[in-house]
Amino acid sequence: MTVQEAELDPKYQALWKKALISAERKNWEYVIDQVLPIVTANLGFMDGRKLLRSAEGEVVGSGKKFSFGLGGFKPSSKKEPAEVIAEMEENVFRKDPFSLSANEQLFDLAMKLQYPDLASFALETIRGGHPENTKNMHKLAQHYMANQQPEKAAATYNALLKVNPRDMEAMQGEKNAAASGSIKNQGWGSANFKDAMKDSGEAAKLEMLSRQGMTQEQMEQFLAETIEQYNADQGNIVIVKRMSDLYERLGQLETALMFYDYALTLNAGDVALQRKVEILRDKVQEEKITEYEREIEMNPDAPDIDDKRAQLAEIRRQRAGVVISEAKTRVDRNPTDKALRFELGQAYFSAGMYGEALPELQQAKSSPNLRIKAILMLGRCFERKNMNDLAKTSLLEASKELLIMDATKKEVLYELANVMEKMGDKPGSLEALKEIYNADYGYRDVAKRVESSYS
Repeated sequence: MTVQEAELDPKYQALWKKALISAERKNWEYVIDQVLPIVTANLGFMDGRKLLRSAEGEVVGSGKKFSFGLGGFKPSSKKEPAEVIAEMEENVFRKDPFSLSANEQLFDLAMKLQYPDLASFALETIRGGHPENTKNMHKLAQHYMANQQPEKAAATYNALLKVNPRDMEAMQGEKNAAASGSIKNQGWGSANFKDAMKDSGEAAKLEMLSRQGMTQEQMEQFLAETIEQYNADQGNIVIVKRMSDLYERLGQLETALMFYDYALTLNAGDVALQRKVEILRDKVQEEKITEYEREIEMNPDAPDIDDKRAQLAEIRRQRAGVVISEAKTRVDRNPTDKALRFELGQAYFSAGMYGEALPELQQAKSSPNLRIKAILMLGRCFERKNMNDLAKTSLLEASKELLIMDATKKEVLYELANVMEKMGDKPGSLEALKEIYNADYGYRDVAKRVESSYS
């Protein structure tokens, strides 16, 4: 139903070109006068309507106030919807392009006329003028989903979550939209599936292959079957989990995470699934962090480098928050598990929350299997808090308990050397470095630091 410029009557094409010239010159009143007759005659000319609304916004923004209503305009119930829209353009939108009630009515009229793009435009206009209106954004996202535009729906839900990060409906909507978009992008349709599956025995064969190990081609074929089943029954957790697993094995981790998240909404009490989601989310974020770090290192003078650094910092912040929250939940469920205590302490340490990490690591220290790791991290926490004497005590304790010069003891001694140097104890620092030097000449910068002390 959308009309392109080439489809316009020649007289409207000429008028459109004049409007574009007026827009370049920022003659917004002229733009409005030139575009109004075009969109009145061509309801589906969306490029024109977008330019018209933009020009009206420029004019209104120059000092006129918004009324957020119909401004006294009362559409006649006897007129056709297209006629009502034309009157609204002239009598309402020209004065108040972001009118809430007028755009809601435009949406209703567009849907009656079966112009979904015009209906989207009406809600997008409200969004532009009322960016905090979450009710409208929900309506817009649902409209996009109903009209097979999951990518736009996901983007709308994502924007909604920036306004209200705790909107559970938006969280679920974003996941469902992203999952639908992924299926759409795969290009697996019913016809494709039927062509791929010659008979019912093929499905059983693929089921068997899924257990025994599959090639990439076989996994893709099996995924086609699973997507077909999902489309028929989206609430079947067995199918959702199978599809999640296949996406993960195919290396499409973000898509896999979307479906694992969805599976968790179907069975929130599945502890194993909760842990799977946590691990996979961390892996996805780690991949993004690595990607941003590589891009920043390779092109530090790129025009968008500040944006990338900000995005990297935000991913790290979100990751730390999620990891801490999940670790705390596990500790709350089983407070006597020292391994979980260590994980929580490690999460706090990674987030720079050294004071919060201390009690968790002190708890973990009582576990024989975790003792040295916990003491090492305790020493690091004390050092970060500039409590260097306590850091030295912890690291000396760990060093004495480690009888073999393995990777862990080297790490402990290296941290100890740094702390002692920071405290001004250069002889003590050098002794710790020499222990490493005698066992591993190539460890970090130990050789350089030891040898330079003799010159």
